[in-house]
Amino acid sequence: MASDAVTLITNDHRMMEQLFDRLRDGDGDRQLLLDECAARLTAHSHAEEQKVYTELPSAEEAHHGADEHHEAERLLHDLQRISPEGPDFDEKLEEFIAAVRHHVEHEESVVLPELREAVSPERLEELGAAFEEIRIAELAVAGIRV
Repeated sequence: MASDAVTLITNDHRMMEQLFDRLRDGDGDRQLLLDECAARLTAHSHAEEQKVYTELPSAEEAHHGADEHHEAERLLHDLQRISPEGPDFDEKLEEFIAAVRHHVEHEESVVLPELREAVSPERLEELGAAFEEIRIAELAVAGIRV
């Protein structure tokens, strides 16, 4: 299994997309799924900001990514405050998903390719290990097993 930072981040993105599909489909307890989204988003964001964004050649991209994380977290917290059966839930869910997808698209098309060019494959492995360490520790605090 690849453990470089780019692969691990991309894998996390796919996991979130699976959660989005389950939320849209009503597959499971929506409140529990939102809680899992919150835990995974927070762990992912913190790990990226602390260990990966520091290696980006552009400080502007790092700030932009952090701002997008904070916006997604704000939208998710707003969503968590309303009932999954409420009339506004689906609209707010789509707004949250759109914000995360925008971030993912930018990160995968611009940020991660820049990172891959800026650092050695060995450094990408080191960043992957550091990213995973923080992510797993934060998920464990939230009660989510990896």
